[in-house]
Amino acid sequence: MAEWKRFDYSNAEKILEAKDVVVKFNLRGRVLTAIRGISMELYKGESLAIVGESGSGKSVFTKTFMGLLDQNGWVDSGSITYTGGAFSKEGIDLVPLKQEKDWLKIRGKEIAMVFQDPMTSLNPLKTIGKQIQETVELHQNLKGAEAKKKTLDILTDVGITDPERRYKQYPPMSFPAVCARGW
Repeated sequence: MAEWKRFDYSNAEKILEAKDVVVKFNLRGRVLTAIRGISMELYKGESLAIVGESGSGKSVFTKTFMGLLDQNGWVDSGSITYTGGAFSKEGIDLVPLKQEKDWLKIRGKEIAMVFQDPMTSLNPLKTIGKQIQETVELHQNLKGAEAKKKTLDILTDVGITDPERRYKQYPPMSFPAVCARGW
């Protein structure tokens, strides 16, 4: 069993900061506040768990980092600044991003999310390999055999056994291997 280590913040680089985030939804003509003034910081190399009761807003909060709020939702106030990867020098405020084309520069390439339920995260009509390869092609500018090789490397890196076989399988066929790793 791996030993737990306390994260060393002394030389850590902050990559994500949310300040006083308020998220609202328009529901049946009423405005509902789902998130009220949440703040947090995430550092490069740090693992962060967001825990809370069902319906407390964990998913809504994290969806704001990826531009995945439902159409009737919006960040009403506060800021979410990403300062990692390609944005390490100047940072980028994620709140004003509204267009999908803007989010495509960030989502998957800079910021990614592992959803709780892999059976609803993967399309059951496409093979696991093709779904991962789509992301590789979009964000790493690889195509064809190169993209497939990178996809197989990713499957190997996360501990999927027999990656060639898993690449060709559909999500329901890989339920035990995929669910055990959260995707």
